[in-house]
This record gives sequence, structure tokens and C-alpha cells, in this order.
Amino acid sequence: MQPQDHMGGPFTWQIEDLSKRIKLLEETLEQLKALDVTLREIQFIVYNYVEKIREGIVLIQDEVVVWANKGACDMLEYKFEEVINKSAIDLVHPKYRGQLSARFAMVQAGDEIPARVVWPFISKTREIRYIISFSYRVIYGGKPAIFALFYDVTDERKAQEEMTMRAEMLELVSDLIFMLDTKGKIKYANRAMYESLGYTQEEVIGRSILDFHTEAHKEKVKVRLKLATPASHGKYRTEYICKDGKSIAVSVIGKVITLGGTQYILGVARPRT
Repeated sequence: MQPQDHMGGPFTWQIEDLSKRIKLLEETLEQLKALDVTLREIQFIVYNYVEKIREGIVLIQDEVVVWANKGACDMLEYKFEEVINKSAIDLVHPKYRGQLSARFAMVQAGDEIPARVVWPFISKTREIRYIISFSYRVIYGGKPAIFALFYDVTDERKAQEEMTMRAEMLELVSDLIFMLDTKGKIKYANRAMYESLGYTQEEVIGRSILDFHTEAHKEKVKVRLKLATPASHGKYRTEYICKDGKSIAVSVIGKVITLGGTQYILGVARPRT
């Protein structure tokens, strides 16, 4: 009997196959190790991202805060340990708690509802912070939960309210107030302006201010528009023509202002008696 016959036999191919399987398992194990490192790196990146962004991120389950990032805690002036296991409903203004509870129930049940909503939350120092929230249904611990992203719009809301108040004040004054672009197109006219001329607001906005001047004054107004600069303060007399053909003699003060990086001409006209 030859040695190779003694070493051969029916188990040779099985041993070779097992060796191949072991090698394949070793390669797979190395790939899994590399994948585990990659996943941990991704988790590290995500964790650092959510902790450094200013926007708030929270996980809510059964109306209780399960987790919150630093942005969420800072926004409402709480520490992390003060927020966890706290009722999310208690963080909103009492007037809106019923609505927020109903919304949580809808989101957690999987209903599709408008994503963007503004809520008046109350900070730890009892200040109202207006929050825009985007909520989504997720599964956490095998149960439905709510993943919410939100950001603070309190300053923007205050600025908008101030602008609204000023606009309302302009609607109450008897002087004719208007705003033009640098080409003389009307961008804003208060109630006194368009009603004195016999028009509606829609009929005035977008038209040239020249359309409302008598022929005798149009050329002078064209020159003033071309010469208007932030350093100039124009004061002049002119005449407006009304929708019914009548004219109004007015004294006008004009000034170049800048809004949102764009120059406009602000004018205040007062009828001459």
C-alpha cells in the first residue's frame, strides 16, 4: 500500500472543504470587526453632531421625555437630568397642553398630520419660548414613540409682532405714507395714501408713483428719484391726481432707507391747506 493511499480516503475532501470554510469564516470575522469599527465611528459622529447643534432633538414616549440633546435642554434652560422622565406636556403653555397631548397621540398612532407647528413652551425661568416643531413616529424599545426636532423662533416672532404693530400704526395715521423702490415703483402705501387717491391698496401697489402725479410735476419727480441717495433728505411740494380726476396739493418728505440689503425710498406726504 502506497503512503498516499493510506492518507487519502473519503475524508480528504471534507477536510479541505472545512479548511475553506474556516478561512471564509476568518475573513467574515475580519469584515464584521471592520464593520463594527465603522458603526462605532458613525455613532460617534452622530452623537457629536446632535450634541453640538443648536436645534433641539427629543425622544418622547407616552408623553414622557426619554432623551434630549444639549440643544433642547439649553433652549428651555434645563439640565439633562431635569428633562429626562419629565412630562413633555408640562413644558408647554397650560392653554395648549390639551392640543399637544392630542397631537402626541396622533403622531404616536401613526397618523399623518401637518409637520410644522409653533408651540409656546415655558422655560425653567418661566419665560415663553416659541418653538417650531417637526414630529415623527418611531419605534423605541419595541413601542411607538415620537422623534421631534425643533428650533426657537422667539426672536423672529417678536420682530414680526413689532413689524405688525408698526404697520398697524401706519394704517391709523392721517399722513400719506408710501415706500418706493429706486425706480419709483410703489411697494407699500398706507390706508390714508390709497384712500385719499380714491383707490384700493391692490390698485396702487406695483404701480409707478409717477402715475399719481399731475403732468406738471412728473418730470420734477423723475429727477428727484434719480438724485435720491442715503445722504439726501428731500422736502418738496407736488400734486397728486386722484382716480376721479381731482388733484391734491401735498408737501412731501422723502428719505432713502435700506431693508434687507435693498434700498428703498420712504415718503411721507401731508395735504396742503
